[in-house]
Amino acid sequence: MKPSLFPFRLLIIPMLAFCMLPFSCIKDHKVEHFIIDKSASAMEWKGYLKDGSGNNGTIKVTGRLFAAEPGMITGGQISFPLSSLININLPTDELKQQLIHHLQSRDFFDMATYPHIRFDIISMVPDKDISHTYHVAGELIMLGKSNPVSFPVKIKLQGERLEVTGETGIDRTLWGMNYASDESAPDGMYVKPGIDVQFKVVALRKVH
Repeated sequence: MKPSLFPFRLLIIPMLAFCMLPFSCIKDHKVEHFIIDKSASAMEWKGYLKDGSGNNGTIKVTGRLFAAEPGMITGGQISFPLSSLININLPTDELKQQLIHHLQSRDFFDMATYPHIRFDIISMVPDKDISHTYHVAGELIMLGKSNPVSFPVKIKLQGERLEVTGETGIDRTLWGMNYASDESAPDGMYVKPGIDVQFKVVALRKVH
């Protein structure tokens, strides 16, 4: 079948460490736990063929975040279960299932061996010029390999609800995902290395 598929854009999600921000270890800041609301959170992905067309879909987000007031994320644990991959653009359920099964195979994410994608936050620094915007840096782990990624995010804390949104892109070949990556291959047999992702993570304050 033609690999006119490609999932996942991001970026996105992993075990996040404590005290990664300069202010996160200040004793005056109370660190609180926020549990990710799976029903309100998701990552959208899109992959591209040589002609610019492609496929897109979603993947679920689970885990927890750690935050200090007011809404300053200091760490967390985020996971993207590959069993939750969904395609939304293909016209029939059969084609959607074929694409997802291929993406979950050893050609791409090898779900049988690596059932989750993980993201570990290393630092999150506030933007000096744009309010509620932070620059996050961390390690994205796929196929048993870890690579650094960084991107901006928006953070909102409203009562018991913490919301993080953003978008970025990754080069899948950096994780050894080289299937259909030969640019000299015919159209329809080449999947561009870049994957775009947009994400919205909603987490609710844990009641102790």
